[in-house]
Amino acid sequence: MEVHVGLLGFLAVIFGIAMFNHGLIPAEEPRFAEVVREMIARSSFWVPLKNGLPYVEYPPLYYWLAIPFRLMGLPLRAAIRVPGTLAFLAWIIWMRRWMQTLFPSVASTLPLLALAALPIALYNFFTAHTDSLLALGVLMAYTGYARHRTGRVRGFPWELWLGVLLATSAKGPVGMAITLPGMGLEMLLADSALMRFSKDAWIGLWKRIRAIRPFRGLALAVSLIVVWYVVAGLEVNWDFVRAALIYQNFTRFLTGLDHEHGPWLYFHTIWGDFFPWSLLLPFGLVAAWRLRAELPWRLALTWALWTVFFFSLSVSKQSKYILPAAPAIVLLSLGGLVWLFGGQAKRARRVAGTVSLSILTLFAFLAILVLPGLIFPGLIPVPKTVQGLSRLRAYLEKHPAPLVSYLYPRPPTIYALYPLRHAPIPFVRSARALYAEIHSGVIRPGSYLLVYRDALPAANRKVTSRTLSPPPNPRDFARVFSIPAQGGLILYRLLPTIRHMPVPKTPQPPPWHWWDQFDTD
Repeated sequence: MEVHVGLLGFLAVIFGIAMFNHGLIPAEEPRFAEVVREMIARSSFWVPLKNGLPYVEYPPLYYWLAIPFRLMGLPLRAAIRVPGTLAFLAWIIWMRRWMQTLFPSVASTLPLLALAALPIALYNFFTAHTDSLLALGVLMAYTGYARHRTGRVRGFPWELWLGVLLATSAKGPVGMAITLPGMGLEMLLADSALMRFSKDAWIGLWKRIRAIRPFRGLALAVSLIVVWYVVAGLEVNWDFVRAALIYQNFTRFLTGLDHEHGPWLYFHTIWGDFFPWSLLLPFGLVAAWRLRAELPWRLALTWALWTVFFFSLSVSKQSKYILPAAPAIVLLSLGGLVWLFGGQAKRARRVAGTVSLSILTLFAFLAILVLPGLIFPGLIPVPKTVQGLSRLRAYLEKHPAPLVSYLYPRPPTIYALYPLRHAPIPFVRSARALYAEIHSGVIRPGSYLLVYRDALPAANRKVTSRTLSPPPNPRDFARVFSIPAQGGLILYRLLPTIRHMPVPKTPQPPPWHWWDQFDTD
């Protein structure tokens, strides 16, 4: 049996067991589980739903892939993990294909082992998320491009454009933004005469661009998501398409929304996310630049640098965004290892492989033996969020009454309380709206009010349009209990005296935006 087959089997066992042995991992998995559950319950297979509202955060491809496994009877937590697990195994397979394309004479499993053991890869493929499909699509696209550039493929480069199709269908326009410009940059660097504005060189560049069939390819790459935009616009409205396309991509890119970070974020996070290979990356960049005349190193260099540069330009940043560049970063790091250690490279590769295998072994121990205790009662205490929401749900089951959330309820709360109602949790967007609905009788005595602690006034927090000011008065709101979930949740019950409470002075409500008609969390 070849080593890479054993690696795939090892990973399949770990991920296969971990699909079933623990509850949902905050904060992403409750979001995906709730969307899949509501899409099935409401037969809304074109438009993702969360808490009853159309959900614009991601295109529906990941949900579409998870729904059949749920309908086949898998537990919800397992069904939403299947697409990510399959994507991870396919990612490793395509890494081997990419390496065989660029280095056909090198038969080494180290690149596959190094890629599989990256902390950023293990976490983001282990939890349900569309980034897994994005990363797979990007690797497929670059593999197809490499096969085209090395002359292994003639005619239409299907693998390239199917990869872009997968990346774009999983994550939207970013799937094209982190693939096609990187390939174009490789074409520019391929001929130094371009920098001298040689006419023949620019004609050659145009021929290389035409060779990948860009117009047919782009039509294929956007086909699925364009169909979804059209159908979703007809089912909901065209503001939904505007939110899914413009707000989630261009507005977030330019403003950051909830993930605003400075331009140097990835220079801090890359060391831990890509450990231990990040230690060799600086040397790999130098070595690749020296060898940029060779396609493998030039392609890896442009792929990695363009991805990091693109997401550094974006105001919205998370460390996982550069996951699609992991194969290129691993290859560059291996190049740095060979360049740095020279004649001792074989021994160094053995050490690096041992470190990667140790990381995978530790991951297997954590995923199979430790994680179940973190999520369910056992040797290790249950996390506060899970424990707190379980207590909240048990109390509401025993003492049922209408429930209202102050501000939009967060995904773990929606997921935990959904079985009680099989309906959306009503919510108010501001203190003014809350007290107005109490005064008008929409919210009545005996109802519950759920408030996140960070929405209450505090000495160290400035009062904003989202602050519940004035806070619930004990004369009119009985504090039932508080739980330490999601930074703190407080459950109040409205007393009969609420009928006579005058409408208090409240902060100016937040402005209404056109995208507020949808779930953008």
